Amino acid sequence: MMNKQILKVIPMLLLLLLWGHTNRANAQTNLLQNPSFEMPYQANGEASSWGRWHRNSSQDQFSDCANGYHKLPHWSAETNPVLVRQGSVSQHVGNQWDTWNAGVFQTVPVTAGRSYRFSVWTYSFGSNNNFPGPSEGGLQSNVRVGIDPNGSGLWNDSDVVWGATINPLDTWQQVSVEVVATGNQISVFTSANWGVQGVNQCRAHLDTWFDAAELIEVGPPPTNTPAPLPTQPPPPPQPVITNTPVPPTPTFTPEVPPTNTPAPTDTPVPTNTPVPGGTICVNAFADDNANGQRDENEGFMGGVTFTIASSTQLVAQAVSNGSPQPVCFEALEPGAYTVTQIVPGALEMTTAASATLELSVGNVIGVEFGSRVRSAAPTAVATEVASVPEGVVTPPAANTGSTSGSSGSGVSWLAVGGLLLLAMAVILLGVLVFLVLRGQKTA
Repeated sequence: MMNKQILKVIPMLLLLLLWGHTNRANAQTNLLQNPSFEMPYQANGEASSWGRWHRNSSQDQFSDCANGYHKLPHWSAETNPVLVRQGSVSQHVGNQWDTWNAGVFQTVPVTAGRSYRFSVWTYSFGSNNNFPGPSEGGLQSNVRVGIDPNGSGLWNDSDVVWGATINPLDTWQQVSVEVVATGNQISVFTSANWGVQGVNQCRAHLDTWFDAAELIEVGPPPTNTPAPLPTQPPPPPQPVITNTPVPPTPTFTPEVPPTNTPAPTDTPVPTNTPVPGGTICVNAFADDNANGQRDENEGFMGGVTFTIASSTQLVAQAVSNGSPQPVCFEALEPGAYTVTQIVPGALEMTTAASATLELSVGNVIGVEFGSRVRSAAPTAVATEVASVPEGVVTPPAANTGSTSGSSGSGVSWLAVGGLLLLAMAVILLGVLVFLVLRGQKTA
C-alpha cells in the first residue's frame, strides 16, 4: 500500500517541479537584443541593436580639468579576453586626457504596469600608464544604469530612473535598477561619468567596458488589496492573468542605425512595418575656405554633434563620423523641426548653427553644416589691439617716414632743443662775466 502511494506522489512532484521551472524560465526571459554586445559593430563604434548617447559641456569649461567637464568620448568593440565578461566582445567607451559622461542605450517593447529590472556587468580603468597596469587610486568612474519607464530614448528625460553608482576600477561588477513601465516600451541606459566637479581626473586612459546586459520582467507591482474578513465568504477565484507580450511597436530610436548586415534590396524586415513619417539626414563638411558651401576638394568633418528638436522637446541627437554617409533620422512625425550643430572647441562654424525645417509624410530632407579648424592664435600686437576698451581709438602703427607718427622721433627733437638752450645759456653767462670783469678794470 505504501509503495502505491509513493508511486502516485512522485508524478505529481515531477509535474510541480516542471511547472515551477517553466514559470521561472518565462519570468527570466532576457528582453534585450544583442545583450552581450557581440559583432557586428556600427561605423561609429556601438554594438548592433544599441545606440550611443553622451553629455556635452560648454566650451568655456574645457580650459580647466577641475571643472569636471564632459567631452565626446569614443565607442569601440573590445576583444581582449580580460575585458570581456560574456561571449567574445564587450562594448568599450573611453577617452584620452578629457573627462566624459556617456554610454549606450536600447528601447524595448514591454507591458505597461509590469516591473522590469535592467542590469549590466561593467569594468573601468583610469591611469596615465597603459593597461593592464593598475588604475590610479582615487579616480572615480561613477558607473550606473537607468530606465526611462515611458521609452523616450533620451538619457536626460526627467523621468529616467537611475540606480546606485559604483566605481568598478580593475574589476568586473554588476549594477542594476528596477522600475514599473508606464507605457508599452522602456529605454535602458548604461552610464559612466569620469567628470567630477572640483577634481582633476584628466588622465591618458579613462575607459569603461559594458557586457552581459539583462532586462527581465520581475512581475506586476504589489497591490494593496485587503484580505477578506473571516465572516465573509471568500471571493470567487479571479481569472489568471497571463503575461502575453505586447507585439513590438516600431519606434524611432535616436543614434541606432540599422545593423551592418548587408541586404540585397531595400525591402524592410517583414516584422517591422515602417511608421509613416518623414526623414531628416544631416552631415558636416570641412569648409576649408569658409565660403559656406562644400566644394569638390573639401571632405567631411567628424565629431560634430547634431540635435533635432520639435517645438516642445529634444527628439534625437547624433555625432558625425567624418564620412560621406549622413546621419539619418527616420519615421519622424510631420511638423516643424530645428536641426542644430554643436562643434568641438577646435572647430569654428562657417555656416549657420541651426536650420528650421517643415517635414511632411514621405519627405526626405538633407542638411549639411560647414565648419573648419580654427586658425592659429593672433600675434601679441593683435591681442593688445583687441583688448582696447570699446570707444578708445587705437593709433596706427609707427611710420618711419613720418616725424609726426613716431614717438621715438619726437623724443630726439626735444633732446636737441634742450641742448641748444643749455649752450645758449652758457654763452650768455660767459658774456655777462666778461662784461663785469672788464668794467672793474676800467674803473
